[in-house]
Amino acid sequence: MQITIDVPDELAQHFDREYLSREILESLVVQAYQREKISSAEVGRILELPSRWAVDAFLKQHHADLHYDEADLERDRLQVLKLLMAQAAISLENARLYEQLADYAKTLESEVEERTQALQQAIAARQQAEEALQRSEAKFRNIFENSQVGIFRNRICDGLILDANQRFANLYGFDSPEEMIGLECTASYYVNPSERQQFLELLKRNGEVRSYEVQMRKRDGTIFWGLFSSYLNAGGDYIEGILADISDHKQAEAALRQSEANYRNLLQTANSVILRYGPQGRIHYINDYGVKLLGYEEHEILGRTVFESIIPEAELSGRDMRPFVHDLLRNPQLYPHGEGENLCRDGRRVWMEWSNQAIFNNQGEVVEILSVGNDTTQRKAAEEALQRSEAKFRTIFENSQVGIFRTRLCDGLILDANQRFADLFGFDSPEEMIGLEHTTGYYVDSNVRQHAIELLKRDGEVRSFEIQMRKRDGTAFWGLYSGYLNATDKYIEGVVADISDRKQAEIALQASEAELRALFSAIPDPICIFDAEGKLICAIKGNPSYGELHREEYIGTTLHQLYAQELADEFLHYIQQVLRTQEILTVEYSQWLSEREIWFSARIAPIQHEQVIWLARDITLQKQAEAASILEERNRMAREIHDTLAQAFTGILAQVGAANQVLTDDVEATGAHLDLIKELARTGLAEARRSVFALRPQLLEEGSLQSALHRLVAQTRATAMDTTLYYEIEGAVYSLPTEVENNLLRIGQEALTNAIRHANADEIRVELVYDLDQVCLRVQDNGQGFGVGSIPCSEGFGLLGMSERAERIDAQLTIRSQPGQGTEIIVVVGV
Repeated sequence: MQITIDVPDELAQHFDREYLSREILESLVVQAYQREKISSAEVGRILELPSRWAVDAFLKQHHADLHYDEADLERDRLQVLKLLMAQAAISLENARLYEQLADYAKTLESEVEERTQALQQAIAARQQAEEALQRSEAKFRNIFENSQVGIFRNRICDGLILDANQRFANLYGFDSPEEMIGLECTASYYVNPSERQQFLELLKRNGEVRSYEVQMRKRDGTIFWGLFSSYLNAGGDYIEGILADISDHKQAEAALRQSEANYRNLLQTANSVILRYGPQGRIHYINDYGVKLLGYEEHEILGRTVFESIIPEAELSGRDMRPFVHDLLRNPQLYPHGEGENLCRDGRRVWMEWSNQAIFNNQGEVVEILSVGNDTTQRKAAEEALQRSEAKFRTIFENSQVGIFRTRLCDGLILDANQRFADLFGFDSPEEMIGLEHTTGYYVDSNVRQHAIELLKRDGEVRSFEIQMRKRDGTAFWGLYSGYLNATDKYIEGVVADISDRKQAEIALQASEAELRALFSAIPDPICIFDAEGKLICAIKGNPSYGELHREEYIGTTLHQLYAQELADEFLHYIQQVLRTQEILTVEYSQWLSEREIWFSARIAPIQHEQVIWLARDITLQKQAEAASILEERNRMAREIHDTLAQAFTGILAQVGAANQVLTDDVEATGAHLDLIKELARTGLAEARRSVFALRPQLLEEGSLQSALHRLVAQTRATAMDTTLYYEIEGAVYSLPTEVENNLLRIGQEALTNAIRHANADEIRVELVYDLDQVCLRVQDNGQGFGVGSIPCSEGFGLLGMSERAERIDAQLTIRSQPGQGTEIIVVVGV
């Protein structure tokens, strides 16, 4: 702290103009104290001041080389005295430093000298700094002029350019900065002026803006992306900053974003599981395919370890997975590939084949593991099936009851054979034949072998080739040979069976067939034999009235060559059904011959060699009699209903009408009762008419089941205006027995009636599906439905009737319905 003492003017005058002795000084101080000019504390401090002669001596000592006049000396003297007085005050304030004041004069000179030296050093350092500053200024001027980024200073109010370098001018399409400085305003070069306003607000708020991206426009209108970094000067009236063209960078960023999007899309749409997890096994990423395959939601698997989610502790085979996975997490580079079981969320296990890659940081530490997995469950299942199949076929090969072999094409050398092949030729084991024996020596007729070889070379295979072979002991036997040629390796693979017994049976069969033919000739009905493809093999007792099917001259032709597509398909279906079930089938069908319909009843039975025997009988007269009888009975019942029930309802309506005119006592009550009677009578009359209509078999009389259903739907559609009906047929249509078609039609009719009357349905769908072995009728509505088990017998006569009709034709009836969920009635009948 520096203390300054104000000396009274009177004392100062004497102090400045006289040589004061110690006594005079003390006297003056006392006078000043008595006049209250100074305090008692200041008295002691002033008395410590040196006399004027000491001041003069000091000035003369330090300014001996200077030429001062008296005025200058007096001024300097006064200044030095004030300094000394201040120093004295500091000394008085800090009593503990009083003893050091005696040495102050001695050390002052050395301190001045040291400060002089320091000043000289500072001057030298300043000169060096100025030289460095000049060099730095030249350096930065060179940088300013040759920089590859634009450097500028512009006015903040209007963007007027105050200074700029060459690169800044080039960015805006100018030849030199001089064209821009003082003339151009950067404000007009912003594509979006609001971005400049935002830039200025950031600058005013923060004092600087760094890495501000904005679209700019050159003088010729070309747009480029600029990167600004600027600061606002202290006065806030201009901006200094730099500008770089980052158009290429922005394009690269866009390309990078597109590439990243493509890469991410590739990851998400890849048909592989892509998984990233850390060295502790905690899952960081899984793609959409992996989420779907394993059955997880993404948030359910991220952050969990592989043992907590997708890897079981032990496989179904018993292999412990924990040591393997722990070693994989520690040393992933040792396991580039792997395969194992993985757990799905629902507990299923799938086989996955994994490719693993470690991701390292700059220190070479594993920070993450990338695994790509493919679902190999089907392949593993196929491999296991292949192994089972191989074992199965190895067992079949070794234990087959037919000989299986592989021989060389050129000379018939046996390359492989099973035990049965060895037995056929009289050897104890295949090893006795393989590599030693040639099959060429076992043909009774070598020309037959040559013929088989020619067929093999031409067709690549030979099937069911009959040939006589010879055992090792010379015994002859008949073999049935099938084989194919491996042209690349020039060998033959095939099978051979001993058919000696069959050949003998064929001879016996030929004799038996002659006997049977004689027997068949005595049967009045025509008999045909067909193979599995519908080819006519044999026809006995052809009769022109039976059509082409039984004419002997058509032997060798197929059903599709003789009949229209629909009828041929129907006949072929019967044949294939008999061959499949190996049961006798009785069918009825009709043909139009000589412009009249002929009905046949055929019994089709399986015989040997995938053939059937077809025995047909003309039942036209019988069918006509049955139809006439049924028609008469239905017409009789219809007349009964019409003449009784319908007439009674009509009479009721007439009586009600008459009563309505005469009853006047309680008009309102009487009218209500009579209206109810009238409504009941009309309902009964409508039901009677429906029954009469249903009893008349007009629908089926005019065509087949599908056409009858079509007319039924059309008639229902015309009467039920508020209901939408759909009718569909699937499959190839073929005829069914009359009883089957009639009962199917009645079941469909009842289902339609129930849907209209009781279900209040606004949509009904009728489907008729023809399959090879069954016909399905489905009637489905969207009505109110009902509980199938809750309908009393008294109210469910219609359902009971459908059940009885289905049972009558050996059909399966299914009724599906729930309250509020509609009804579905399905009838399936086998053919």
